[in-house]
Amino acid sequence: MQTNPLFLLSLLLSITSLASAHLTIRNPKPIQFDARGGADKYAAPLKSDGSDFPCKGVLKVGTNEGIGPSVASWRAGELAEFELHNQGVAAHWGGSCQASISYDFGKTFQVLRSFVGGCPRGAYENKIPAGSDQKFQFRIPIDAPGGTAIFGWTYFTVTGFREMYMNCAHITILQDDRAVTQKRLDDKVYPPMFVGEINKCKSYEWFNLEFPRLGPSPHIARDTPFQPRKPGGEC
Repeated sequence: MQTNPLFLLSLLLSITSLASAHLTIRNPKPIQFDARGGADKYAAPLKSDGSDFPCKGVLKVGTNEGIGPSVASWRAGELAEFELHNQGVAAHWGGSCQASISYDFGKTFQVLRSFVGGCPRGAYENKIPAGSDQKFQFRIPIDAPGGTAIFGWTYFTVTGFREMYMNCAHITILQDDRAVTQKRLDDKVYPPMFVGEINKCKSYEWFNLEFPRLGPSPHIARDTPFQPRKPGGEC
């Protein structure tokens, strides 16, 4: 009986990922990044039962307790970015990411931009090219409320176990327009962040996850060998 080579490769990648780092953002610096051992320790996915959702359990949801100092200041209407670590990772042939924001300390997150495929860029099997550009830009809404916010980065892999990755950072939104008085963004334009794998909504291996609600200006990668596909199950 012959074994499907794609299955064997997937199994090998999954086993390898257990013994190596996975993926994390470098900037903005995640909450408790150093205290939890840096990239080698921080890069694991969320627990499969969702018990450390959101943000790997570093937030006391609904309060500012434990968020530490702000690590970035982003001005409304301008471009911001997150950057991935590109060494010592298990890249799982890449995947899809979302950049999101929370104004209620993790109770809810709203999508600023979705990256379908190519996140991280240039992933081949479990490797990312050394020195490759892993900065991903998105725009802070012109009517974004100013003040303290939590940035959320989420990641879903092409191969390996069906897992959800999430890092969060304490950021400050700079808003010059005093007429902006709302407490959150418009839900019709900035939908809820996708949550999957830790529930009954699952992505499909060997595909780039296509988020059901993409948010503004989604980036759909055209230079990956994997096609986009929406998740299945109870979503």
